[in-house]
Amino acid sequence: MEDNTVRGPRGPRGPHGPHGGMGMPGEKAKNSKAAFNNLHLYLKKHVPAIVISLIMGMAGSIISVIGPDKLSDIVNEISKGLFGPMDLDKIKSVCILMMVLYLLSWVFGYLQGFIMITVTQRVTKTLRKDISRKINRIPLRYFDKNSFGDVLSRVTNDVDTIGQTLSQSIGQLISSVTLFFGALIMMLITNVLMTVAAIASAIIGFIFMMTIMKKSQKHFVSQQMQLGALNGHIEEIYSGHNVVKAYNGEKDAEAAFDEMNTKLYNSAWKSQFYSGLMMPIMGFIGNLGYVVVCVFGAVLVQKGSIGFGTIVSFMIYIRLFTQPLSQMAQVSTSLQSTLAASERVFEFLGEEEMEDESAKTVKLLPEEVKGKVEFKNVKFGYTPDKTIIHNF
Repeated sequence: MEDNTVRGPRGPRGPHGPHGGMGMPGEKAKNSKAAFNNLHLYLKKHVPAIVISLIMGMAGSIISVIGPDKLSDIVNEISKGLFGPMDLDKIKSVCILMMVLYLLSWVFGYLQGFIMITVTQRVTKTLRKDISRKINRIPLRYFDKNSFGDVLSRVTNDVDTIGQTLSQSIGQLISSVTLFFGALIMMLITNVLMTVAAIASAIIGFIFMMTIMKKSQKHFVSQQMQLGALNGHIEEIYSGHNVVKAYNGEKDAEAAFDEMNTKLYNSAWKSQFYSGLMMPIMGFIGNLGYVVVCVFGAVLVQKGSIGFGTIVSFMIYIRLFTQPLSQMAQVSTSLQSTLAASERVFEFLGEEEMEDESAKTVKLLPEEVKGKVEFKNVKFGYTPDKTIIHNF
């Protein structure tokens, strides 16, 4: 028999057979559109629940935007009491209305989160089932080229990434967009000049934020890749411990671990450093907006153009206006991770499967079987460039 087949690389063998280490979760998706389309197929049957969840999120954000306007009425009534009688009944009724509004906002937010978590957990459960069934149908040569740890990474890390980010990102994105435009509209209705001043400071913060995101994204991708490589190395060495000991490979294994660990440290440090800058910068921009509004507001109050309550409500609107910017930036990063994880999962689910041979019912009788097995000029290797058996 002549066999010139060259097979893919096989990881160190442990008690589980040809199993290797973790894969590389969290890489940037090469084809975001295809990953989204595949993920949409799993979300399709949950669309009604998702729509209801998003509507509740929008309703909660809209109600939150109304609150500061009512607070302005309370402050203005209290200010009137400094120079004359105070309408306590009106203040009481507005306070009750605000309590009802914020309670409704909390209820809508709670229901939105509950629905999205339920939907995403069902989706991830289905994905795990499909991956489990797929493992039993793919050819063995797949495990020659890919370690079992890579498959394990897709079942655990990547599917968990999909579930966690989807449950938080979709609802938060809609709520943030609604809150952003709602706050902007209310600010324009309240006072155009103060709105322009607030927007100018927010734009400065947004530019800084996008610059940091651009720098941190590549380090986040590198961090996930290095984490996957390190996990894979640990799993392979652990499962193949006896093989490593038999061939005195302890020092090589330690050296490889130290190298991977150093790369992971560098990428993790840089990614966390850059991402950690976002909130302080946004906090500074928010405080700058407060100062600008207070200065402009004080001038307008002295001129009698606005009441003191307008300044109070505007300071809250600035927070409602700038906070969604950072949230949307974080959501965009999370969605990139979701698409990258989805791409890895669906890449595995799209692998070629073994032919179904259950219909082959031909039986050979022992007396009919006559044959001769001969090995001649056999070469074998796990990769085309690394053959280990020559002319056997």
